[in-house]
Amino acid sequence: MVITATVTEDEVTKIRITPPKQQISLPHSDTTAGRVVPIVHAESSGVDFGAEVYGIDLNRFTDADFDLISDALHKHKLLVFKEQPAMLRPQQQYILTANFDPKETTGGFAHGHDPFLTSHDGVDFYGIPKRPALPEQPQVHILGRGALPDGHFGFPPGFEVQGIDHEEFHLPPHIPAEEREAGASRFYQWHFDGSLYNIPPPRVGCLLAVRTPKGPDVTVRWEDEAGTEMKMAPGATAMVAGSRALALLDEETRQIILNSKIEYAPHAFAWMSTAHSTRLGHSIETEGLEKPLEELPKWDKSKICVYPMVWTNPKTGEKSLQVHGQGAYKLYLKNSPDGGETVVENLAEVRAFMDK
Repeated sequence: MVITATVTEDEVTKIRITPPKQQISLPHSDTTAGRVVPIVHAESSGVDFGAEVYGIDLNRFTDADFDLISDALHKHKLLVFKEQPAMLRPQQQYILTANFDPKETTGGFAHGHDPFLTSHDGVDFYGIPKRPALPEQPQVHILGRGALPDGHFGFPPGFEVQGIDHEEFHLPPHIPAEEREAGASRFYQWHFDGSLYNIPPPRVGCLLAVRTPKGPDVTVRWEDEAGTEMKMAPGATAMVAGSRALALLDEETRQIILNSKIEYAPHAFAWMSTAHSTRLGHSIETEGLEKPLEELPKWDKSKICVYPMVWTNPKTGEKSLQVHGQGAYKLYLKNSPDGGETVVENLAEVRAFMDK
């Protein structure tokens, strides 16, 4: 589930957190002025999720507001907050996200501790150039591309956020520069937020649009045999409902998925960092280029993440497919609750099943 201010991003602040044990208290109110309006999609789209929220100032939301937000998010899966009177403060972005998951443990970033990045005017900054953290609320990170405005949250003059580029990660051949200039693009990576090692994934993510790219739509290529393409706004983040993904599976595959588990590689993102992504961004090419386990940062077998492939909405009971194709390391397949278990360890076979 994702809470977002918009689905396009040039500079966005993004929060993926493992919140504190105690829920952050909110101002009390007996009522809310919030209104939830389902997004009306084109009949041809097949999209069945998403809603807009009006009447709630996220810089001043109350416990009654949050109850409405929580119910709406569990029902509609994605919320877009409209008519905000002022830019959402980082502290409020953290409070909003943290209240969805009060029983988690650390209150830190859901990918673990950020490395030191730089210092300026006596302030230390953490993160990586593609994802710097805000010093005043380090669980909130900036995504995007290009130089930040002078004085932006205290960052040094001329500080630039490094954008992601498919040439750094995808299997060649890459899209030629002249075609990219004409609007050709790819999905960089299909994923759900989380470290996939040691730290449980957050229940909710929150994107705040600060400045979005302007210009004509780009053409996103699947680069499959059918030549599938779609138009979307530049800098957009595409969302998929896991419930819809589960429903689209054939019955035999769905029964396996409902009863099976997936194991992720230790330090999965370090493990895949030396490999190539598929051109669709949904899996890793099996070339034997993954970093050997003995060369990864120190890891503990007890901290490896093994999760069900299907997750259940705690408020509606709806089931959703939730798997991270690129981090997949091992599968535990069963076609019924009491059936025998088949363990798949060959990476090519793991990825072929995940692709299916």
